[in-house]
Amino acid sequence: MKKLLTLILAGLLSAGAIAAVPYCDQNHPNQIGTPTDPPSDNSVIVLRGDLNYNAGPNSIEACHSKNSVQVYFHQNFGYVNITLLNETGSAVYNNTVNTAVQQTFYIPLSGTSSGNYTLILDNANGYAEGEFAR
Repeated sequence: MKKLLTLILAGLLSAGAIAAVPYCDQNHPNQIGTPTDPPSDNSVIVLRGDLNYNAGPNSIEACHSKNSVQVYFHQNFGYVNITLLNETGSAVYNNTVNTAVQQTFYIPLSGTSSGNYTLILDNANGYAEGEFAR
């Protein structure tokens, strides 16, 4: 039954009968879990670079809200270093995530000031980066 449903949905997607909505554009009230940071205020971070390009369209999505940055890995990229730089180029966050195990990653923005930020995702196979204002 599950296989049949998957085949039907795949057929409808390829025929254009239904459209896939990027994860950052959807309302996920249980994903963030803090009442002061509702998903409806998410803004997409446009990523550029060869890490995102080589793995296919929408393989990595990133968005930010008032209190966090959310990164969604739709494919396994292995270990990915995640860095958040402020407008002076100083790292305000740095961590490595194993995307085979963790497909969703949150970066808290509490304690950071308003301004322009750069999100950098990189590993041995490439990088992706995007800017946003908080």
